[in-house]
Amino acid sequence: MLLPPHTRYTDGPADPISREAWARAAGNYLAHCARERNWNKLIEIPAMRRLLGDVRGKRTLEVGCGPAHYSVWLAQQGAEAWGLDPVEALLDAARRSAEEAGVELRLRQGGVECLPEYLDGQFDIVLFPMVLEYVDDIAGTFREAHRLLSPEGFVAISLVHPMRSFSVKHETEGGEELRIVSGYVERGVIEWSMWIMVDEEGNGIPCKSHRRTIEDYVEALVGAGFLIEALREPDASPEGWAVDPRNCRENHHCPDFLLLKAVKR
Repeated sequence: MLLPPHTRYTDGPADPISREAWARAAGNYLAHCARERNWNKLIEIPAMRRLLGDVRGKRTLEVGCGPAHYSVWLAQQGAEAWGLDPVEALLDAARRSAEEAGVELRLRQGGVECLPEYLDGQFDIVLFPMVLEYVDDIAGTFREAHRLLSPEGFVAISLVHPMRSFSVKHETEGGEELRIVSGYVERGVIEWSMWIMVDEEGNGIPCKSHRRTIEDYVEALVGAGFLIEALREPDASPEGWAVDPRNCRENHHCPDFLLLKAVKR
């Protein structure tokens, strides 16, 4: 079976290899976050903010917060914001962002293994931004999120769209285009190295993540007691089209992101 370049199936689990990879690539990732041509800024983040709605007075937990793009914004909107991430360099960036924005964040180092330490019903919103591909047990993680939520609470999730892990850029006479190169239902743990996984010397860093379908995420949420309220495959904003039309056209051809909102039943 064909796979995207620099990608191969491997034995699981994805963690701790993925955690170590993100720690080594933290500098390159933060540089990406600062760029104007950043498809998270242009597509994912605006769509997620719309999905979250009015967060004033809400207690929020961002799992895998990284530099806390969402937690800073949530605090600015009047939420009480907690953040959780295993990479100390990214938490340092989150602390700097909070200080610059003049907001208070409750940050701690750790991953989904820390969720059992929080109280029942402690949060109104639990966010999983671009992190679940690296979580081995999403069913158990969703059960913990369900426990942590207040009766009217919900989870908000962003993912690399599952179709993206089954496609590859292909050069044609008209330029680049995306082509499907493997079966959508071929699940498993993959090892990969792409442009974002590079250390300060430019060396590639191997990372592991899970190939899952939309069905896998929906079934795990429903099995944990959630009701799917919204599913989004966002197009770029008008501002995004103006800043980076090439990547926005590509996203229009095959969406970059999948967003889910699931409420506690």
